[in-house]
Amino acid sequence: MRTRTRQVVRMLADMRHAAHCRALRAVATQQAMRLAAAEAEADAGSQAETHEAPDTSSDARPLEAVKRGPGYH
Repeated sequence: MRTRTRQVVRMLADMRHAAHCRALRAVATQQAMRLAAAEAEADAGSQAETHEAPDTSSDARPLEAVKRGPGYH
């Protein structure tokens, strides 16, 4: 009977440990999500302050001018 009791106690300890680990992971995930949201707000705020659209084009010429230029096949 002693072996059965030992097994039950170990099983309960394992379950308690697993629950604690799940709680720690949940807290870490929530903290990471809060940090990401705060960074997104800061980025949106800094873009709103500058009122400038990011320059994504590498060539300021219109597409038709590029097509007629040398090197286009």
